[in-house]
Amino acid sequence: MSETTEQNPKTQTGDIVLQEVWRIKDQLSASYGHDIHKLFEQARKSEKLSGHPISNLQPKRGKI
Repeated sequence: MSETTEQNPKTQTGDIVLQEVWRIKDQLSASYGHDIHKLFEQARKSEKLSGHPISNLQPKRGKI
């Protein structure tokens, strides 16, 4: 039987980092009630306040 990451003291650093990223992602999602629309609404507000674009999800236009 294989050991889970939590049980294995010789866990690779990458596994620990990945677990931390997942934990933060889950915490962030929970803070918005797992509602992607609320999360992106807040991201757009933050973008406007900062004056810097956070992301551009518009499709790129090809050359004609």
